[in-house]
Amino acid sequence: MAKGMFNLTAVRVVAPAETAFKKLYRAKIPFYDLDTRRGITTFCVTGNNVKKVFAIFSHPCYNVCVVKRGTAAVLRRTLAARIGVLLGALMFTAAVCVSQLWVFKIEVTGSGAHLAPQVTAILAESGAQAGKPLNNFDKPLAISRIMSLPGVTFCSVQRSGSRVEVDVECGGQSMQKPSPLPLVSPVSGVVQKIVAVCGTPAAEVGQSVKAGQKLILPVFTSASGEVLSCICAGYAHILCRAEVVTHAEEAGESAAREAVAAALVYTDEPFDVVCSVRPDTQGVVYTVQFSYICKASINLQ
Repeated sequence: MAKGMFNLTAVRVVAPAETAFKKLYRAKIPFYDLDTRRGITTFCVTGNNVKKVFAIFSHPCYNVCVVKRGTAAVLRRTLAARIGVLLGALMFTAAVCVSQLWVFKIEVTGSGAHLAPQVTAILAESGAQAGKPLNNFDKPLAISRIMSLPGVTFCSVQRSGSRVEVDVECGGQSMQKPSPLPLVSPVSGVVQKIVAVCGTPAAEVGQSVKAGQKLILPVFTSASGEVLSCICAGYAHILCRAEVVTHAEEAGESAAREAVAAALVYTDEPFDVVCSVRPDTQGVVYTVQFSYICKASINLQ
């Protein structure tokens, strides 16, 4: 009964109560709350019997109409009328969600737009690649690495829906074309530090390298495993051991200082300095052994 009462529809018909009662009874249509005023009879029936009521009062003289539809019928009509709006809203919400999770386009603008291949490579390594969902995108790291590219003086990274917009501005060095070559070690030694702003390291800290050996390669591996070309931008610190040999007429403090000073040809900051002296036919020979850090870089300001 509760379900039927929830679905009751009020109907009004121009007919005496007795006539309405007989017609409803003969048609076996249950009705509720029958009321009559001035020849107009109002009663309630369940929603599934509304069409039957109109059928038995189909003669024009009865003038039958629905006064108030049942709650269930109202809900059905409302939902039917608004289903398109609801579906549109759901599709819009889904599109917004997808646009917040995926990157469909990367735009590089500004005077540094010529660095677009390097910028997109850095973004890909930082978690934002066109045609891919965002993967823990590290925006501050991406900006700091882009700022290290040659000539870059300003960089901003903004998301606009499914697009990533990168504004790169370059200063006076922007006219210089970046070197397409890899970073190679100018000396033999042990890698103490290596930082690839753009590109792929070919050596690691603690590794011994020889002069001319590649340290950073001009390629990067995308999230999908594809190896793509880019420029190298980065630097490396190489721990080196070297020695210099000088001659003097005789041994002495002044001669020793001059021998040690000869190491400044290699570096301004020698350390672990060992100085030895031995006699020679023309006087004495000083041998100075020392360590220093060789700093190599490519495509950095």
